[in-house]
Amino acid sequence: MSLRRVFEAAFVASAVLASLYWQVSNVVRINGLLASIEAKQRQLDSLETLVRQERAAIARLEAVDRIRRLASERLGMIEPRRPPIVVERLP
Repeated sequence: MSLRRVFEAAFVASAVLASLYWQVSNVVRINGLLASIEAKQRQLDSLETLVRQERAAIARLEAVDRIRRLASERLGMIEPRRPPIVVERLP
C-alpha cells in the first residue's frame, strides 16, 4: 500500500470520526436542552397552579358576604335601613 493511500484512508477515517463526534455532541446538546425545557415546563406548571390558588384566595377575601360580616363584627357597622341620598353639586 502506498503512502498516499495510507494518508487518504487516515483522512477519510478522521473525517468519519469527526462527523460522528459532531453528531453525537449535537444529540447530547439537544438532550440537555430538552431536559432544560421539561424542567422549565414543570416550573411553569407549578407557578400556574400557585397563581390559580392565589386568585381563588383573593376571590374568597373579596367576597361581599365576608366583607359584610367583618364590617359588622369587627367595626360594628350596620346595614342602612334606606338607601343613601345622593347630593350633586351644581357648577
